[in-house]
Amino acid sequence: MSEGRPLVLYVDDERANRIVFEQSLGTEFRIQAVPDGPSALAVLDREEVAVLVTDMRMPGMSGEELLRIAKERKPATIRMVVTAYADVEPILRAINEGLVARYIIKPWLRPELVQVLRWAIEAWTFSRNSLALYSRLMETERLATLGSIAGALVHDLKQPLMSLLCNAELLRELAKSSETLERALAHVPLTVDERERLIELLRDLDSVTSDLRTSTLHLSSLIDGLRELGKPRDKATGTHVTDPLPIVRHAMAVCQELAIKGHASILYEGPTALPRVQMSATELTQVLINLVQNGAQAVAARGAPQGTVSIVARTEQNMLELCVRDDGVGMPPEVLGRVGTPFFTTRAEGTGLGLAQCQRLVGSAGGRFRIESEPGRGTTVTIVLPVAA
Repeated sequence: MSEGRPLVLYVDDERANRIVFEQSLGTEFRIQAVPDGPSALAVLDREEVAVLVTDMRMPGMSGEELLRIAKERKPATIRMVVTAYADVEPILRAINEGLVARYIIKPWLRPELVQVLRWAIEAWTFSRNSLALYSRLMETERLATLGSIAGALVHDLKQPLMSLLCNAELLRELAKSSETLERALAHVPLTVDERERLIELLRDLDSVTSDLRTSTLHLSSLIDGLRELGKPRDKATGTHVTDPLPIVRHAMAVCQELAIKGHASILYEGPTALPRVQMSATELTQVLINLVQNGAQAVAARGAPQGTVSIVARTEQNMLELCVRDDGVGMPPEVLGRVGTPFFTTRAEGTGLGLAQCQRLVGSAGGRFRIESEPGRGTTVTIVLPVAA
C-alpha cells in the first residue's frame, strides 16, 4: 500500500530534522528523507516524486540550487521549502522565479504541514490530468504565497513606523519653543549668516514637523489598510467623513520639492473652507498626492520655465469638485484612452498603478473621476466627491 502512494521527498542536512519529519508524517504519507542535494537528485532520477520539500541552507548544494535543477528535470514535481523568516529574500526570489509553490516556516506544526502536503499531492495529481489547470493553480498559489509574505512584512513595518511617529511628536514639541530659541540666539556669538540660517530653520520647524507627522500618520493608515484587506468590512463602520482642505494643503507641501525641481508652482484656487466629503482621509491623501505629483512631472517633462499645477475646488449640488490642472506636456488621444489601465505607463520609472488606484478609490467613495488632456497644453484631472450630510 505504501509503495502505491505518491512520494514526498524531504531534504535536510540535519539528521534530527529528518527523523522528526519521517516519524511525524510517515503514517500519513510515503516519505523518503535524504541529507543533501545530490542524494535528492538521485531519487528524482530513479523515482516519480510528487512533492519535494527542501531546507534552503545546506552545505555543498544549497536548497535554491537543488530547486533550480529539480524544476528543469522534473517540472511536474511540486516544490516547497522549509525556512525561517530571516530567509525571506531567497524565498521571494524562489517564488517569483517559479522554483517553489509554498514555503513552510520553522518550527512547523504537524496539522498545518499535513494540510500543506495534502494540497501538494492533489496539485501534483491535477498536473497529470490537466496541464492548463495545474498552471492556473500554481499561479494562484504563487500570488497567495506572495500575499502571505507581504502580510508578514507589513506587520513588521509597524514597529519602526511607531518610532518615527514618536520622534515626529518630539520635534513638534521642540517647534513650540522656536520663538524662545530664536530669542536665545541673540545672545550667542555667531556670524550674521549663521544666525540668519538658524532663525530660518527655526521658523520652518513647525510646518516641517507638522508635514512629517501627517505623512507618518498617512503611512500608518496605509499599512493598517493593507492589514485589513483580508478581513470582512463592516458596512456600518465603512463610511468616513473628511475635511478636504488640510489634505489639499498637505499634498501641496509633499509635492513642493518635486515641483521646484521641475520649475513649477503649485497653487490652490477655491474657498477658504470646504464641505466635508464622504471619503477617508488616507484615501483622499493618496489620490491628491498622486495627481499633483503627476502634474509636476508633466510640467518638468515639458521643460518650460514657470509651469503651474493648480488644485481648483468648487461645490455644486451636494458634490465637491476638485480639479488638478497642469500646463505640462499633455497626452495624445491614443495615450489618454489607455490612462488608468493597470500597468500602463509612459514613464520608464513608473508602474502604471497610480491612476488606476485613484480611479478605484474615488469610485469606491461614490465619486466620479475624469481625465482631459491635450498635447502641448496640459492635463486636467477632475474628481467629484459626495458631500457629507
